[in-house]
Amino acid sequence: MTRRFAPLLLAAATLAAGASLAKGASADETQSEAPSTIAVLCAPGDRFGLRVIAEIESLGFRAELLDPAAAPASRASLEASARAVGAIAAIRAVPTERGVEVWITDRVTGKTVLREMVDDGGTPDRDAALALRAVELLRASLLEVALPAPPPGEVPATPEIREKMRVPSPAAPPPPAERASPALRLSLAPGVLLSPGGFGAAVDIHLGLAWMPSEHVGAIGFAAIPLTSPRIERPQGSADLSVLLAGGGARFLLAARASPWAASADLGLAAVSLWSTGVASAGFRASGSAAVAVSPFASFGLSFALTPTFRLHAAVLASGVLQGVSVQFAQHETATWGKPFILSSAGIELGLF
Repeated sequence: MTRRFAPLLLAAATLAAGASLAKGASADETQSEAPSTIAVLCAPGDRFGLRVIAEIESLGFRAELLDPAAAPASRASLEASARAVGAIAAIRAVPTERGVEVWITDRVTGKTVLREMVDDGGTPDRDAALALRAVELLRASLLEVALPAPPPGEVPATPEIREKMRVPSPAAPPPPAERASPALRLSLAPGVLLSPGGFGAAVDIHLGLAWMPSEHVGAIGFAAIPLTSPRIERPQGSADLSVLLAGGGARFLLAARASPWAASADLGLAAVSLWSTGVASAGFRASGSAAVAVSPFASFGLSFALTPTFRLHAAVLASGVLQGVSVQFAQHETATWGKPFILSSAGIELGLF
């Protein structure tokens, strides 16, 4: 009978031993998982100590009240008290003539702080004011766990401590406001005016004004003032032709107004003023003439912004005069101009506002 129940007794003993070991391990684990406990050394009923406990618990920590009895106020005794209850820190206040002398040991950062807090008599609740200052002193010490390289301590900072002492990252400064691209722009560019038919190219100065109230659509005006006059020479004499252009229309931007690179297309009407002067050889008679015509035009441009108000700009304008201009020598047509003509320019754009 004894032999039959021996295995059962052995199994029960093993289970009991296992349960005891598990209970001990659980107790040890509970002891090690109480990193948020802060020991407060004060006599039972001490008003200052009770206020310190209230402030600690308001921060979300657990407070353990310990009676210091006759133990001297020292770093060694304070650290021993914290270790005895598995606390991360311990606080003790010793009354002085002017206030209290506060001892704080922080096992997470490995620091012990001694600070005398003077009662200036300016607050009605002396104990509450001094207790708040003492707990803030402890909190300032624990905040060092948020540093990139926190000081080594006797116990590691747990995730709970790191979360409570986490310092929010400073908000990134807002990006500088981008300066708005000016809506009114003045362009200045040398240009070359060319028309097939016998006359050479003419150099002019191109002045333009663009108003872009929206990002993609606006209005333009321009004038091309001649600087040179192409000449034709024949045995009968010579003829010079001067061309003045002025016009306006609509501009369409293919990119946002403030884009570094911006392509544009202009459509409108141009007034073409032409006048010619002739010099006749011996035996011939010279005459001059002038004419004004209106013609549609199309212009294509490309600009690049060096700054919000300063851009480089190049454009090509194409148009044509229906009747054109004819130059005759001895009643024979020698050259024509205007069917079609092209004005190319490259220069700068300045933003006005």
